Amino acid sequence: MTKRDIDILILDDDIDLLTSVAELLADSGYKVKGFADPESAVEFAVDQTFAVGLFDFRLGSVKNGLDVVETLQVMGAHSAYVMVTADVERSTQNRAQDLKVFEFMRKPVQPQELLDTVQRAMAQAEKIAA
Repeated sequence: MTKRDIDILILDDDIDLLTSVAELLADSGYKVKGFADPESAVEFAVDQTFAVGLFDFRLGSVKNGLDVVETLQVMGAHSAYVMVTADVERSTQNRAQDLKVFEFMRKPVQPQELLDTVQRAMAQAEKIAA
């Protein structure tokens, strides 16, 4: 089993949502690191490893959550990704599939549903790392 720096990398430009999701996951025993902008998240991922990326699709910047997934994959990050979004455009879902995003969750996400998905994504991340 690969030792990772953190369990979950969260990326969401909504600070309140970012904080509440980070607290929920930390309270559930996960090591979490949250970022409100894509550049900081990518910069962190250069030197650190993480099992699951939990990203908002719309980030209020030039990059969206799938752009960040693509960047991290090119950098060699072996992680499972969960995309959370209100966006349900077919092209977005197709791109998520092409990038092998583990799960595409629609907002609003219920806390238990999020925890269950993260748990499944952690199991997937272990397979990817093996």
